[in-house]
Amino acid sequence: MVEKKCVEIDQQQAATTNKLTNEQWQALIALHRTLLHEHHDFFLASQHPSSSPALKRLATKYAMPARMWRHGIHSFLELLRHRLPDSLDHMLSFVYLAYSMMALLMESVPSFEETWIECLGDLARYRMAIEEADLRDREVWAGVARMWYDKAADKSPNVGRIQHHLAVLARPNIVQQLFYYSKALVSVIPFPNARESVMLLFNPFLATGEIASQRYPVVEAAFVKAAAIQFTRGSIEMYNGLVEQFLFALDRHIGRVTTKFRVQGPELASTICATLFDFGNVDSYLWKAFSSYDAQLQATLENQKASTGQTIISAEQEANLKEEQLQAYFRSVNDRTEHPKAVHSSRDSTTKDATFSGAQDAVAHACHLFDSSIEVVFQRVGDRNVVPFAHVVLAFLKSLAHVPDAMLYVEGQVPWKSIVTFLNTIGRSGALSSRYEGSAFPQPLSGTGRQLPEDFIMRGLVWAKHYYPPRFFEGEVVDEDERTLELPSHAAPRAERCLWLGIQLASLGRWIRYDSQTQQFAVTEFVRGLESYRTYTFDTRSPTMSVEREDTFMIDVKS
Repeated sequence: MVEKKCVEIDQQQAATTNKLTNEQWQALIALHRTLLHEHHDFFLASQHPSSSPALKRLATKYAMPARMWRHGIHSFLELLRHRLPDSLDHMLSFVYLAYSMMALLMESVPSFEETWIECLGDLARYRMAIEEADLRDREVWAGVARMWYDKAADKSPNVGRIQHHLAVLARPNIVQQLFYYSKALVSVIPFPNARESVMLLFNPFLATGEIASQRYPVVEAAFVKAAAIQFTRGSIEMYNGLVEQFLFALDRHIGRVTTKFRVQGPELASTICATLFDFGNVDSYLWKAFSSYDAQLQATLENQKASTGQTIISAEQEANLKEEQLQAYFRSVNDRTEHPKAVHSSRDSTTKDATFSGAQDAVAHACHLFDSSIEVVFQRVGDRNVVPFAHVVLAFLKSLAHVPDAMLYVEGQVPWKSIVTFLNTIGRSGALSSRYEGSAFPQPLSGTGRQLPEDFIMRGLVWAKHYYPPRFFEGEVVDEDERTLELPSHAAPRAERCLWLGIQLASLGRWIRYDSQTQQFAVTEFVRGLESYRTYTFDTRSPTMSVEREDTFMIDVKS
């Protein structure tokens, strides 16, 4: 009865703009408080250790956690939000009330812990959003929300919805916002609503006569605006111009931000990889290839269970099967040259208003961004600040190789010579050859380096599951508040990972070779023939802008 009354009143008030008195707001808060207490009592009774299995199932059967959030909290919060600023004091009071209730449920009803964690993050985000007077308080609540969402991501790493929430909290960092939105779209369980939300980031850059670009460094503004044009199927000419601006400014940008690129680099790399999936577009070649591979793998595992009489296939057995399939696949294709390639049709269009014709055309153009970004970054020999970026790129390439025809689709757009140069010049101090030359994933059993900061950037992406070994993010996991810390002790484990990934790619015998005697890499003859498929070649010798020019540079492509 109380829930029905809450629903009726919330709907009735949402349909009118009549002002409510303080007494009326207090009565509404009391009504919703009663509903929350009734839910709390129900959860305590139904989830009690002495409860019967049938009683324990009731909460899930009738989606009680979701109903409590929707009818007891969210609808009323939205009503309060739409009546701001008059409802501010009442909204603050209710946010604190709901937050206390969720914290209580975290302690007393742990069976729905994942739901309570996400609700606490949402409530903290509401509290942040309505704080306009004190920026310090706003940042505190943003940090609280981020903490809860990070906990939620630990519980549900494959769920894109959590990444979408983190994107909202990333403002005003436009590169980080784009990273989280793109991750929400290319997670194992993508969050389609992010396709609408990301337009809040893109629209200021797409507006006629826009000035948003002037507020950010060239690298960031050009990168985000180029992504916006690909996403919205905009002008190819404008896209190409923005990509060139990004590439010309990238090298100097890395040199100027120095260690900050250890954080921003993996975010850029992850987003660039997402552009090759056309931001999770189901019509893109890579997305279809990964989906098809997953379906075939599950069918193979089911057949294996039926033939062996096993009821469960262990994660280790699945990993071994994937590795066997990988090696067998490349033995069969290494002599094959005919396969789908990421080649676009409108690059040389003479029509100035030409736009992206579809997913395949957009991805083929995005390959230029992927190819040339790697060239620019990997040419910074001896710069440890670019190694996290390189780690993400190499992990992506290794994961592509696991999916039939996925790597072959983009292999002509990969700067293999630059990758070889990077692998041959990466600092190996402290790196053990016994680890990176072995077949097993190089992973310290404990201490720093077990997980690197960029591992949490890649975790949950649709392609990253083909990189990490089973239970990599279980057991001894780096504390949340230490995940973004860059430590000197990370250098050796990171170098081992990069070298191991290079050797794993070399073991497929198609693009690069590795000489265990000299411990050096080299490209194959096959790669020399691939040069003809590269649709663009970025001249890394081109002069970059001066610091003064870059600081004052405005995006001058027509809006």
